[in-house]
Formats: sequence, structure tokens, C-alpha cells
Amino acid sequence: MSAFIDMYVTQALLPSLQQTFHASVAVLSLTVTTTTLAVAFAAPFTGSLSDRYGRKTVLMTSLLCLTGCTLMAATAENLRVLLLWRLLQGLFIPGVFTTTVAYIGEEWPAERVPGVTALYVSGTVFGSFCGRFLAGIITARYGWKTAFLTLGIVNLAFIPVIAVALPSSRRFRPSTQLVASLSGLGSHLRNRRLVATYTVGFGILFSQVATFTYVAFYLSSPPFALTLHALSFIFCVFLIGMVITPFAGSLAARFGHRGMFAFAMATGSLGLLLTTQPSLAMVATGLTLSSGGVFIAQAMATSLVSRFARRNRSLAVGLYVLCYYLGGSVGAVLPSAVWGGVGWIGCVALVILAQAIITFIAWRTWVFRATPDSRFC
Repeated sequence: MSAFIDMYVTQALLPSLQQTFHASVAVLSLTVTTTTLAVAFAAPFTGSLSDRYGRKTVLMTSLLCLTGCTLMAATAENLRVLLLWRLLQGLFIPGVFTTTVAYIGEEWPAERVPGVTALYVSGTVFGSFCGRFLAGIITARYGWKTAFLTLGIVNLAFIPVIAVALPSSRRFRPSTQLVASLSGLGSHLRNRRLVATYTVGFGILFSQVATFTYVAFYLSSPPFALTLHALSFIFCVFLIGMVITPFAGSLAARFGHRGMFAFAMATGSLGLLLTTQPSLAMVATGLTLSSGGVFIAQAMATSLVSRFARRNRSLAVGLYVLCYYLGGSVGAVLPSAVWGGVGWIGCVALVILAQAIITFIAWRTWVFRATPDSRFC
């Protein structure tokens, strides 16, 4: 939650930032893309640092730096400075969740990893909702700088709680050298199932970011013409993901990751089709289905990374995060090419195509030979 509360904060502020900086949709999308790109390229290195220096040490250091950057973003006087602080936020965010996913894979028995990972994803969902919702509500009344200041204070309040409550690793075995922790890169890239899962991760966040970046412009235009305050409540649809994702972990143990993933993507695509109707109730329902599908899919993919990587797990997670956030970066920018021509319908078609492709990839590659663990895929 502490990491994701800052991740997509500007998605809720795009109409307000457009009025403040008088920039185009494509330029304003950089407030999302800059952060996701920084996350993508920093993730493998923070994973290696975690393999070398320990999970909790890297996690707490990253949280402290992220909090400082969030507070400093409130001092930005122009779009360039804001983009700089968004870039720095992105550099420190991976230190939180690459270590967390590796921590889960090490500290819990294999049969419990899907369920615990789903709980972790629920925390990221709640953080994503809080960041967007609070930022929108606060900006509508006090301005976007106050929104960043508030989120920084929230992060600051959580740091001592995490420091005290999170147990130190019991099963962690550090790499002897930082270079040694990077030595697993080649084996990870030769692992067919890992590479497929990285591709799936790219498509998952592409879908989510493309949807919730451009839906703000869609709903702020006629026939909806929602205000910034009203737009903030659209992100309440994320809460359904927080509720259903923990159940997805236990269902995956029974019905398999492939089946749950295919169901999630079908649900998400159906939801996107509903958003094309000129009814706010239909759009809200569609966004609820879409976000719920994406969060379940993310839980499935994330829990498999640690299972497919037998060693250098933080590096494996870091590579997944690299591909995942590259997908988010592309998702923030690529739909602008169709937005100007065909609008929201073009964005929906693009996202559904991406979801169909990654469903096919997951179905073909998430297959185990008959082993005691095969039930998990």
C-alpha cells in the first residue's frame, strides 16, 4: 500500500494538471509514463540489491527515499520539475515490492504462496485506490500540491509501523557479491515459462494503465462531463479488486492459474465493452469488472514468478517488474494515437486485443509436467 499510494497519483489529476500547465494529453501522460519507466528499469537492480543486502533493509531504505520524493513533489513549480520528482519516485518504488514478492516466496510454504501473494496484491490495490481517490478529492478543494504533501505524510506515518511489524527474514540467504546476484539473469531469460510470464505482465499493466489514464478524459467530456471531484469516486471500483483477489489465490490452488487467468481476462474484456455505453452506471460497472479482472490476473502472474525461478528470486521478480511497468509505460502513451481519431472506442479495442494475446500466451506456457506441484497451474 505504501508504494502504490504514490504510483498512479497523477491519473486522477490529469484534467486539473491540463488546466494548470496547458499541456496536451500526450505530454500530461508523461506524469504516469515517467514513473512507470523508472520503476521498470530500476526493478532488476533493486532486486539484486535485495538478494545481496537483505529484504527488509532494502525495503525500508526505499520507503524512506520514496517518502522524501513524494513530499518534494509538492514543491514543484512547473511540469518539468514535477516530472523529475515523479522519475525519482519511480526509482525507489521497486525496492518495496520486488523485495516483498521475494520475501513471500521465501517465508511461506509453496502451497500458501498464491494466497499470500493475493493478499499482497490486495494491499497494492488499496494503495492504488487511496492514492488516486485522495489526490482527486484533495486537489478539487486545495490543489494538487496539497495532494502530494498529504500522500507524503501518509507514507511517513506507515514507515515506523512497517519497521516494527514486519519480521526479519528467516530463510533468506544473501548472495556473496552484488555481481553474483546478477548472475542468474541469463538463466532467467532462457526460462521459457518465466519469459512468457514477463510478457503476460507487460500486457496486464498495459491494460490497466491504458484504461484508467484515458477514462479520465472520456468521463470529463460530454455526455458525462464529470468534475474532478466526481471523477475521484470512479476509482472506488478498485475496491472490488481488494475484496475478490484474496479468494482468487485459493481458487487458483483448486482450479489452476491458467483457468483463473482466462476467466479474469474474459471478465475484464466484457467490462471494457460495457464502458462504451452512454450510461454512467454501465461505465462504472464495466470499470469494476475490468479492474477486478486485471487484479486477479496480476495475482496469478506474480505468484508464478517465484515458483518458476528456483534461485535469484528477487532478480526474477525484478525482471517481471521491468516488463510489467514497460507495459504500463506503453499503455499510458500508445492509446493517444487512437484517442485523437476514434476516441474511447479505439482505446477499448486496443486493450481487448492486448488481453486476448496474453491470455493465449498464458494458456500455452503455464503448463507443468505431471508433478506434485502441477495442480497450481
